[in-house]
Amino acid sequence: MHLSFNIAARARLPLAALLLAGTALPAWALDGEAFAAKVNEAYAVSGASIEYDSADVSGSTVTLTNAKLMNPGAPALEAGDLVFDGVEETSDGGYTADTLVIEDIDYTKDDTRLTVSDMEMTGLVIPAEPGTGSLDDLFLYDGFTTGPVSVSSKGDEVFSMAGFDGKLSRLSGDAGIEFTGTANGMKVHYEGIDDPKAKKTLNDLGYEELTGSAKMALSWELESGRVDMREFSMTMDDAGRFNIALDLSGYTMEFVKAMQQAQETTAKNPDPEAAKQAQGLMMLGMLQQLTLNSAEITFEDASLTGRVLDYFGRQQGISGDQMGDAVKGMLPLMLGQLGIPALQQQISAAANTFVDNPESLRVSAEPAEPVPFSQIVGVGMSDPRQLADLLEVKVTAND
Repeated sequence: MHLSFNIAARARLPLAALLLAGTALPAWALDGEAFAAKVNEAYAVSGASIEYDSADVSGSTVTLTNAKLMNPGAPALEAGDLVFDGVEETSDGGYTADTLVIEDIDYTKDDTRLTVSDMEMTGLVIPAEPGTGSLDDLFLYDGFTTGPVSVSSKGDEVFSMAGFDGKLSRLSGDAGIEFTGTANGMKVHYEGIDDPKAKKTLNDLGYEELTGSAKMALSWELESGRVDMREFSMTMDDAGRFNIALDLSGYTMEFVKAMQQAQETTAKNPDPEAAKQAQGLMMLGMLQQLTLNSAEITFEDASLTGRVLDYFGRQQGISGDQMGDAVKGMLPLMLGQLGIPALQQQISAAANTFVDNPESLRVSAEPAEPVPFSQIVGVGMSDPRQLADLLEVKVTAND
């Protein structure tokens, strides 16, 4: 019994030692270079790449040191250290990361300086095989935020922003993605404006400062390539809100790849002028793949119209109301040059309504059937007056 116990015990010792050693082996640990390679593959889908000195691993944290973001035809952007935290490898060979913290940017070129602080991405998904066409093969994230942003010229701050907050989510049935973003606390600083006339004009309009915000909301369906940008707006306090909405189809992954190849080809061309011409021809060719579903430009007034009428009225020695009447009187003569009677009537009627009661102006294009961009370009070059009918353009006010 004693002998058999020793034999059994001795048999278990090497096994226990092997198991203990196995837990100490680094095979289970993250491979920093493999992770960095996957990140680079995913980033390359957008036609760019990341250069870095090393991929350091500490537990579930991977740091790409001294990273540079490389885009074709553009100077390298120094990104400092990229710190991915909560990194895990997925069963298919991809990765997830809880957060990516990006080092503060302090970039200077000539007399212009850009600073961006507190940049962070959350809920990152790095695909195993990026760029193959499905949603699971895209580099996705849940959120992207920044802290203060500042642009200065010759030492004076020209523009600042309190921060940006962006969110990305999947459409129902994984058909595509939805993105929303908000830029808050935007401000144009007078001390950074070099042009004295521009400063005087702003003062005459009654603006001691310009503040506001910007928003974007869009969805992208991968299979059809439909991009529905419902909002791309700029709101200036005590001025108004300007928004562009655009709905188009054909922006597929294949289209994106073709654009990237065109950019790469242009960047490699040693002759800048020839490169621009070649890129223009390639872009015209690619436009054949896109179709316009609808488009809209909207302005919602918040006192800017009255200020502008008062400003120009003072220059003419008349009141703002009188200036508005003068504009309504001159507009039909100015519109006569268009040679599109139906559209001219729409514009004139909308302008009269808006000047009398400034609420909103809307210019929309809602064709009954999607129109290829190549057809729009062709008609625009041959007879621009036909575009209004082709796109079913409408101009309205206060609706």
